[in-house]
Amino acid sequence: MRLSLDTRWLDLALKAVLVLVVVAIGYLAYTVLTGQSRDKEMAAASQTIGDLIASIKQNPNDLSLRLELAQAYGVAGQFDDAIEQFEIVLQLDANNPDALTGLGLIAMFEGEWEDAEGYWRSVVDEIGAGQYAGVDQRLAVAYHQLGATLIERGRYREATEYLLEALRISPHAADTHYALAVAYRELDAVARQRRHLEDALMFDPVMPEANYEYGLLLLADGDIAGAAEHFRTSADNAPEGHTEPADELADLGPFAERLSAAKRLAETDAAAALVAARVARALDPGHLEAAKLVARLYQRTGDRAAAEEAWQRVLARWPAEPEALKALERLERQD
Repeated sequence: MRLSLDTRWLDLALKAVLVLVVVAIGYLAYTVLTGQSRDKEMAAASQTIGDLIASIKQNPNDLSLRLELAQAYGVAGQFDDAIEQFEIVLQLDANNPDALTGLGLIAMFEGEWEDAEGYWRSVVDEIGAGQYAGVDQRLAVAYHQLGATLIERGRYREATEYLLEALRISPHAADTHYALAVAYRELDAVARQRRHLEDALMFDPVMPEANYEYGLLLLADGDIAGAAEHFRTSADNAPEGHTEPADELADLGPFAERLSAAKRLAETDAAAALVAARVARALDPGHLEAAKLVARLYQRTGDRAAAEEAWQRVLARWPAEPEALKALERLERQD
């Protein structure tokens, strides 16, 4: 099962705790709070709104105050009020990039993709003409969000152009690399999809979306063990309600059969045993026997660096495990 862009792993249902920030594919992120924490957040937002309204009555043309009020309305989930404040800012300062950004984010959240595209193009035009546009992170954000919007509109090739512009300003942005991977996936440009997924994982190794998509590529390549490990990372970091990586991982089981196969093959075919053991470890990372078997098999196949990393993983979960301590001592003496 592939995740399309409109099934991003963000919980978009909790409007009451909106925070207007930029995330991977151009949506609004949410601070998911419960109980007392949510009550405190909402109470603080209400207090902030009241204070800002009072200040604006004294200084109705203060753009910074109105932008802060729009932000506070966003936190409170009052989108119409936030839009009103952004529009007032634009009346006072045509093409204000902060107001356009806020409107663009809200339009994306509400699925108004045509409107969102217009806002982001206005931001690009406004900031892109600046003296320091080549290093302006706001422009990188606008390029990213415009590219994300175009993906939602099915204009994948055009989206890559703007996402690549975003990377020229912020080359280490894992979210932009992931967005490019999505666009290239839809264009059936698998080599470019793979490269940008690898770049996304280099800058954010636990990104659940990238791990899931990369796992699918590895599975198609026949690298079952690598796929299992990426599905495990994805499952461990996926937001609540997203079971896709766990489902893919479960399809590679059951655990007992994989572990049994690894032990059976250990003496006759260490490479095949290692594949089965790695899958078993991914299926149940809390199983000590599987974790140690992976480390032993890496040593047997001559991959010292991987063996050392596997033993260190054992110690991270079981700090006093004697076999792991002795194995690492032996590896260190080989230096």
